Amino acid sequence: MAGAGDGLIFTVPISTVLFNYTNGCSKIDQSKRELMTQHRDSARETVLTAYQELLIETNGHGSSLDEVAKRAGVTKGGLLYHFGSRGALDAALIDRLEQLVEGEYERMLRSPDGAAAYYIELAEYLHSPLDRASLAVGVLAASNPRARDVFAAIRDRYWQLLSDDLGDPMLARAAMLMADGLYYESTTAGGPFREELDVTEFLRRMIAERR
Repeated sequence: MAGAGDGLIFTVPISTVLFNYTNGCSKIDQSKRELMTQHRDSARETVLTAYQELLIETNGHGSSLDEVAKRAGVTKGGLLYHFGSRGALDAALIDRLEQLVEGEYERMLRSPDGAAAYYIELAEYLHSPLDRASLAVGVLAASNPRARDVFAAIRDRYWQLLSDDLGDPMLARAAMLMADGLYYESTTAGGPFREELDVTEFLRRMIAERR
């Protein structure tokens, strides 16, 4: 092995130094990596949320990469570090919706009042992350085939869960349309209606009538 006196420089791979020679250095390196990952993920989510909200507010007409970067408080270069194109933003937003709705399916199945009552009751849904992601992907669906396919799959899954709960495919579809109507009213009408719907009682009567 050559020494320093031979005019040569002794080197070893960096990975060997970090992980084999010095445990303390390995721990420090791992800690830095975790912090960098957390920062990167947080910045990425900030950019994606900025894009989501601009889609909703402008119906897609004011959501250029420059506008998204400005809304997120990053440079355009910073945006492109996380999302290399507008298509990458679209794909990530659709992924977000799919992840959020998976959690919603689980909550429907666990609801003590049943999947249908949970689905029709809007209190936990309005302005939730799932609501906002759905609105934004709805804008994309006008021109994005994957967004349309995802919405179709979500609708089918909701219908299946409601059918299993209510025991009748037609009642399941009626529950979906009822929820759509209640959502529309809650977001457009001024204040609550004088006779608000008792969802659990309504479903009980509807099922009893069918029997």
